[in-house]
Amino acid sequence: MRVAGGGGSFLERAQRQLALGNTHGAVEILRDALSFDPDDASAHAVLAATLLDLRRTHAALHEARVALSLAPDSDITHRVMCRVLIAHRKLRLAEEHVQRAIELEPEESYNHLAASHLYAVTGNVARERQMLEAALARDADSPDILAALGDHHLRTGAVAEAHRLAHEALTAEPEHHDALVLMGRVHLRQGRIEDAREHAVWALRQRPSDREALTLLASIKTRESLALGLWWRFNTWMGELGDGRSILVLLGGYVVYRTLGIALRDAELDGLATLLTFGWLGLCAYTWVAPGMFQRKLREELAEVRLRDDF
Repeated sequence: MRVAGGGGSFLERAQRQLALGNTHGAVEILRDALSFDPDDASAHAVLAATLLDLRRTHAALHEARVALSLAPDSDITHRVMCRVLIAHRKLRLAEEHVQRAIELEPEESYNHLAASHLYAVTGNVARERQMLEAALARDADSPDILAALGDHHLRTGAVAEAHRLAHEALTAEPEHHDALVLMGRVHLRQGRIEDAREHAVWALRQRPSDREALTLLASIKTRESLALGLWWRFNTWMGELGDGRSILVLLGGYVVYRTLGIALRDAELDGLATLLTFGWLGLCAYTWVAPGMFQRKLREELAEVRLRDDF
């Protein structure tokens, strides 16, 4: 996500390094810039966002606080603080900052995009979509916004619309990282495994350690696995339903299991009732163990990246 536009040449150089996936190089450029001008709020803000990408959340919070103290009336510093606070799970405070950013610059599309990220984390799907549409209304050609809106549609089950938005984003910027990952996820949902793998590899060539791209690659391997493929389909379907409806599905499944079990025993079909119980327990165990197996696959992908970086 864009943090700041314009600014000095160091910001342009840092943003260029970020676009190339060289996050560490961007950090060095920003630190050099701050050694010459330690009171540059924009540099502190971009550094905070970059450190956040490196999962150095405490350092990111420090830089965000410095940026905010230097420029308390800048929408950029409030927007960055929102992102950092989300990482620290201080969601109520994050909302205050992103609302302040929108108040300061209501026509800045990235303020609305930042708000959409917050509402995605809190599970407020309606507000997330509202903020995404507000962002798109202000910048209809932004691949960042198109990709974010496409991700929203994919998570809510509108695969065709997600595909359209991913295509638009890649048409605007053929190597846009988030759009590549989104298109890969769309292809995976459609069962086009090789196309999904191609987009995952393309995204990883840009940012070899990006977690979203690695998660996509791990999802592809999970989808192909005999042991985990069924869980992946079920988990994807449940994700599309949302928290409320997925809970109803689980409760409904348990009610059906109990009702059928009682009916079988009343009919003196104890053997079938016992098989039903074992089947239910097996299903519960499978859904309990499968997420851990997926996380292990993801850790393997991350380990391979670290080994390549060490090499």
